Amino acid sequence: MTNYFALDWYFITLIFFAGLYCMLVSRSLIRQFIGLELMFKSCGLGLISVGALTNNLALAQALIITMIVMEVVAVAVGLSLLVKT
Repeated sequence: MTNYFALDWYFITLIFFAGLYCMLVSRSLIRQFIGLELMFKSCGLGLISVGALTNNLALAQALIITMIVMEVVAVAVGLSLLVKT
């Protein structure tokens, strides 16, 4: 199996900074949520990549499930703020 760890991290940082740029530049709350989702997804991909590199996929899966729960809470709070305004 070929190791593409450096290439993985290149694309993960590209997605993360695209989400950060989207959050910093846009004024729309919906676009900021999209940027936040991009950042969450890049963190998940990073955890998967590190888990595959270290052959510790069980820990990576547990961390990703925890991150998904945090992501749902953040989106629920943000959308409730959007509906309130």
